[in-house]
Amino acid sequence: MTILIGITGGIIGIKLKLPAGALFGAMVATAIYNLLCNKGYIPPQLDTVMQIVIGTMIGLNFNLETVKGLKSVFFAAVIMVIGLLVFSLILGWLISRLTGMDLITALFSASPGGLSNIVLISKAYGGQAHIVALLHTLRLVAVVVFMPVIVQFISRFK
Repeated sequence: MTILIGITGGIIGIKLKLPAGALFGAMVATAIYNLLCNKGYIPPQLDTVMQIVIGTMIGLNFNLETVKGLKSVFFAAVIMVIGLLVFSLILGWLISRLTGMDLITALFSASPGGLSNIVLISKAYGGQAHIVALLHTLRLVAVVVFMPVIVQFISRFK
């Protein structure tokens, strides 16, 4: 039943053209179902299956052109990776200290990355996946809503 509700929510999210509609719609529909009935359940073995599916999807983004293009963006990638990791570690630590949230959950909540990937990894490391999902959903919605406006504003000054 939980999976059927998730599928329905995902389809609704897509039809409504929500940011990350399939993911967001499934998450909201399943959360509502679980809040109302407290009967939501997915076998733990599906976590591993989902990690395999997500890993496969990520792997499909790489091809020969992608690998060849890495040379031209190597320096930018190094700066970005180091900057994001340092910033995320500091932000996660601050969130933990200021809110009392456990450090693992705070670190994964503050880390960059795709919502589904980070939620699955946080769960594997003992984080509170529902909190990580909520905070990453808020981040995703904020980026989708505010980033175009910010970029448009900044681009006026170039």
